[in-house]
Amino acid sequence: MVRVWAVLAGLAWATGGFAQEWVTPESCAVTKDGVATAMSKLAPPPVAEVAIPNSVGREWKVTTQDGKVSYLWGTFHSSNRLILDLPPELKSVLSISKVVLLEADPVVKTRSALEQRQLQPGMWLAPAEPDYEKSFLEPQSRGWVEARLAAMGLPDGAMNRLTDAGLGSLLLGDPCEDFSAGALPIQDHRIMLAAYEADIPVAGLSAADAFVNDMSQPEQAETARAIAQVYASYLNPEGFSLARAAGVGLYRAGRIGDMIAGDQSYLTGYFGSKQAKALRTTADAYLIAERNKRFLRAMMAYVDKGGALVAVGAFHLPGKDGLIEALRAEGYRVERVPTAGEDG
Repeated sequence: MVRVWAVLAGLAWATGGFAQEWVTPESCAVTKDGVATAMSKLAPPPVAEVAIPNSVGREWKVTTQDGKVSYLWGTFHSSNRLILDLPPELKSVLSISKVVLLEADPVVKTRSALEQRQLQPGMWLAPAEPDYEKSFLEPQSRGWVEARLAAMGLPDGAMNRLTDAGLGSLLLGDPCEDFSAGALPIQDHRIMLAAYEADIPVAGLSAADAFVNDMSQPEQAETARAIAQVYASYLNPEGFSLARAAGVGLYRAGRIGDMIAGDQSYLTGYFGSKQAKALRTTADAYLIAERNKRFLRAMMAYVDKGGALVAVGAFHLPGKDGLIEALRAEGYRVERVPTAGEDG
């Protein structure tokens, strides 16, 4: 991302605008007391449109038909202290793992691969003329996006120079990580670091640039725009800190299904039922269903040997399109492993 920002910032535009003033170290901080307060203010868990299978649990034991054991862990892409506080059950699995599999391995292995991460016109940058104004964004969320890009150090007009794929890729990141990027790892990378310290091999289930490559294809235009709309709405400053603390609390309690249902409820309130459903369906068809198919294909060779720890975003685990059901459909036995602090 640094190269993208540097190139955009170097273009001859006037700088200015308002940065994302509501995202501060204080508003991003989540403490145990803050979690307790947020959880006490939660309404009863929203009822999902469809029941979510395997809705509770972050750690799952995966056993092949001939008895080889691996584990599946649902991560939270955050460097918050409470998220980096790995439960003993996960640490125990790490200590016996032969390989750790992440959504993508962020470590670049060759010089040529490093060069491929350079900014590519058509993938990150739209044609310079005319400005691509992205009229699919409604005015309020457009303002939040412009503030977000300003907070990243991009100049005025940057959004009109980004492709939908480039914009979506930038919006997928957590704004609160602005303050600790390069200093503290998100949980996924904390697990990777633990593997590195123990000399355990790490592999990625997909390419690090898979999203922007996929979303740059003409047939994915609708998907790229749906993802950008959804993630733009998450920049809402109203209730930012409370929602963040509640998310951490639900995650630590293993209530992944409630997190998903809460997400559905928020989008319905913001966009209205019809548009929210259409956007979620389009976005999740790629972000969850399609990527889970790829993850499954990539992980099976490792799982069949046993000793693998698969660590992917928690939303990839539950649901009819989730990895738990996908693994069961392939003949694996998948059982929940309750971890410290979880419900149920």
